Amino acid sequence: MRVIIAGGGTGGLATAVALRKAGIEPLVLEQAPAFIAIGAGLGLYANAMKALSYLGADAYWRQNVARIDVSEQRGLSDDQLITSSSLEPQAAKYGEHYYCGHRADLLTSLLQALPPECVRTGSRVVAFEETGRDVRVQLENGGEIRGDLLVGADGLRSATRTLLMGEREARFTGVVVWRGLIARDKVPQRYDGKIMSWYGPHRHVLLYPLRHDRHPDSVYSLSAFVPATEVHRESWTASGDLADLHASLADACPAMHELLALMDEALITGIYFRDPLETWGSARVVLLGDAAHPAPPSAGQGAGMALEDAVMLAACLQRAGTGNERAALAEYTVRRQARTTRMLESSRVNLRNSQTSDPVQVRARNGYVRGLRRLSPIGPPMQEWLLAHDPVAAALSSPAEFERNLVVPGNPMRRPESRRAFDLWRAALTGEHRAAGWLGERQGYAEFVRGTLHRADGSATATAVSCDGTPALQVRRPSRDSAPVVLHLHGGGYVMGSAELSAPLAGRLAEVADGWSLIPDYRLAPEHPFPAALHDVLAAYRWLARQYPRAPIIVSGECAGGGLALSLALALRDADGPGRASRMPAGIHVVSPFCDLALSAEQISPAADADPWFNRIALIQRAACYIHDTDPGQALVSPLRADLSGLPPLLIQAAEPEALFASAQRLADRARRAGVPVTFSPAADSVHSFILFDFLPETDRALAEFATFAAAVGAD
Repeated sequence: MRVIIAGGGTGGLATAVALRKAGIEPLVLEQAPAFIAIGAGLGLYANAMKALSYLGADAYWRQNVARIDVSEQRGLSDDQLITSSSLEPQAAKYGEHYYCGHRADLLTSLLQALPPECVRTGSRVVAFEETGRDVRVQLENGGEIRGDLLVGADGLRSATRTLLMGEREARFTGVVVWRGLIARDKVPQRYDGKIMSWYGPHRHVLLYPLRHDRHPDSVYSLSAFVPATEVHRESWTASGDLADLHASLADACPAMHELLALMDEALITGIYFRDPLETWGSARVVLLGDAAHPAPPSAGQGAGMALEDAVMLAACLQRAGTGNERAALAEYTVRRQARTTRMLESSRVNLRNSQTSDPVQVRARNGYVRGLRRLSPIGPPMQEWLLAHDPVAAALSSPAEFERNLVVPGNPMRRPESRRAFDLWRAALTGEHRAAGWLGERQGYAEFVRGTLHRADGSATATAVSCDGTPALQVRRPSRDSAPVVLHLHGGGYVMGSAELSAPLAGRLAEVADGWSLIPDYRLAPEHPFPAALHDVLAAYRWLARQYPRAPIIVSGECAGGGLALSLALALRDADGPGRASRMPAGIHVVSPFCDLALSAEQISPAADADPWFNRIALIQRAACYIHDTDPGQALVSPLRADLSGLPPLLIQAAEPEALFASAQRLADRARRAGVPVTFSPAADSVHSFILFDFLPETDRALAEFATFAAAVGAD
């Protein structure tokens, strides 16, 4: 079998090496007349290093590049430290260090693993024709080359993709990056062995070494990401005039200006990406690397994804055998699409967070980063997901083995209605929502609740009230001063949700309790971390207790609202001094409570990785948004870890096998041991916060259980 590869970058050369390893003949067609040291720096994390090592093409790279041991984030205007973390634990966990080098070093390392006859320079592909037996490639110089397959590894502006699918515009982020090199001996030693990030409004800067300190051409890479509107020229090309760059970073700290003074020239590049493609090829043509899934460089995985693609494509072709090329290309595409799509989302989130300009969002981002460091010291959860991947094992696994280890697990629910709820949760947020970070996810959650979860007969009628400054909604009206009132605390992982979105559920709870409901619109993280939400619900409770002294108050909450309900009761139990509430709630009702933000391994259900809404990564991200610099183990943050004695009766409802089921079960056990009357009601074969889904039979059962509970505690 002969495979023609258009493009001699990382993806193209790596594919050629991988194919030769699989016993397949490759031919790389590179349009440039020669391989020269163009481009700037790139990094290879553990996943990429595993692929490169498997190919046997890592020797030159390891001999020349710089190992990165520390990651630091600082403020661009003041150089103040946001967070710093050692990468040693990460290397120990994943089996490889993080290395940064020049693009030319990686290409040289790959070229050394290929015989010269496998690569032709000065060969620009301008057309191809597929036949039933082969693919015929036309070159700009008039030549024709025939092969069994064509791999388009020709980058963001892939000619292969255009010939295959027509012209499709890439999406511009509105950001350009200045990339320049600085001789290592000029750079202050404080930056040695580090990858540095400085964050400012609408801009950020990266600095990292590209070669080790003994290399004769050791340099640092400085990349400044700024708004495109600040670059005043007709084209973005190599430039010795850095006036625009200095103007864009005029308000930066003195340390940054010292670095900028060391740069003589820089390459200016626009940051583009493409939406995920539904298909990556045809019967004999397939795309790879940036030609298939270009993303912003903000996840540091462009080269890594191309290396993973190469290993996977070669393995699929080898496994399928001659004559089954079409099936092999289809298998390769299916195996790579989910991971590369998720990587695109991660890249866009990182770019969005690093380009934040609003002061509130800047504080939120910095606090979130510090919270992540507390909860996930080895690295952010999305980074862990990327780096823990073994591309070799994934490529060599059988179809059945690969299916069992899917990035997006299948639907494990048994009943049709629970399968429907599972799929609804999984599709609740689009890629666009996730790519916009918590602001996008907040908007997506609101659209999902309004468009999917609200009952067909419309939202409950609600009236706005102020509870000593905390806004709230009142659902139904009290028929008498002693009518039960449900203080309902909405869910959303402390980051999403609102009183308006939870009004239908609060109305149903009030209806079955023969009372009314009050829903505080507590402040959301990460803009308002702990204890803002707790202060708001305390204010609402005290207002309610003062206004309706004869009414039994039942505090209800799902997800984060369940955690807040427990924290509220603990705060009331331990309160003293004037103006404090004089009585406890009559009872507490929680559904899928998010009540342990320390997220110890034993408190996360084994099903967490398969949860369609609140998986392990989402748990860590939501908790990081809420805690910022707070110890996540303290009682009012993680009430599961508190002394629960003296709390009112508890009704705990949770789904098995949702991610939070284990913590709900432990909450019931600990509360019972503390002498608290507890009713624990698991819902088998169901989903997180199942009570939001009207069509689930367990929702009706849960409401009936709540009615019984409310009647019992209200009569006491």
